[in-house]
Amino acid sequence: MELRRLGRSDMWISSISLGCWVMGKEWWGDADDSESIAAIHAAIDQGINFIDTAPAYGAGHSEEVLGKALEGKRDKVYIATKVGWGDLDPQKLPGALEASLKRLRTDYVDLYQIHWPHETIPISDSMAVIKKLQDQGKVRYIGVSNFNVPQMKEALSVARIESLQPPYNLFWRHIEKEILPFCIENEIGVIAYSPLAQGLLTGKFTKDTKFPENDIRSHALLFQGDIFLTALEAVEEMKPIAQKYGKTVGQVALNWLLCQPGVTSAIVGARRPSQVEENVGGQGWKLDDEDLKTLDQLSKRVMSKLDDDPRMWRW
Repeated sequence: MELRRLGRSDMWISSISLGCWVMGKEWWGDADDSESIAAIHAAIDQGINFIDTAPAYGAGHSEEVLGKALEGKRDKVYIATKVGWGDLDPQKLPGALEASLKRLRTDYVDLYQIHWPHETIPISDSMAVIKKLQDQGKVRYIGVSNFNVPQMKEALSVARIESLQPPYNLFWRHIEKEILPFCIENEIGVIAYSPLAQGLLTGKFTKDTKFPENDIRSHALLFQGDIFLTALEAVEEMKPIAQKYGKTVGQVALNWLLCQPGVTSAIVGARRPSQVEENVGGQGWKLDDEDLKTLDQLSKRVMSKLDDDPRMWRW
């Protein structure tokens, strides 16, 4: 497993990380806890040492599953979790962390991230509290998620942030204009979520695929109308590239992401061990320049159907 340094921290994290949103039993259909735990154990066995979760994933259920899975294995992984939008009030924030620690069955987290910026609570106020928690040893490093450049600047005015967690994949490249260059300049690691575009880049969907209202993809822009059809066509054209390397389309998409400047790790969700194994196959090899150019052209065809709004979901 390839390891990359996260920001300026002393954490060298796996280029493929495990995301635990799907384990929260909310917005992705039901999940079996025993299978989720097996997937976590498989990830560790495959060399994944960075696991991302959040209290928002199933009202804490994802954290609980992760905590149970890591009994006796805490020293093998870096745990990243988040503080939710509703707990950014300086009075609530310490309690939110304590609740996460209890669910995770640990006394510290390696990376504590602001999940989404609040509309009215100043980022600097929340960051000041997180910095105190860091000084107390309950948080090793601080990160942010879904932030733009001005928001990252405000966070940095209070404390060092080692990471940004944005949506980033072959079909969703909004961060390349301003956010990614800022992260590179300031040595902020980019840990990309939705690297497979909620499964769109795996090649398992067709134009007839429908999602229930309680599936997050029913609200995702890439799964709507002409955008979805254009993306499906692009995925079909990726298949010869995948065959050339003896890989799957999803593995090609992950490798493309890991080839992009500034990217530290791709956070990929998994429901079962077999999915973990396939995700790990996205690293350990490299697309050649010609294929990277072809993928860039396919990507731009899909991106031409999108507006400049960086919000992946439209509610």
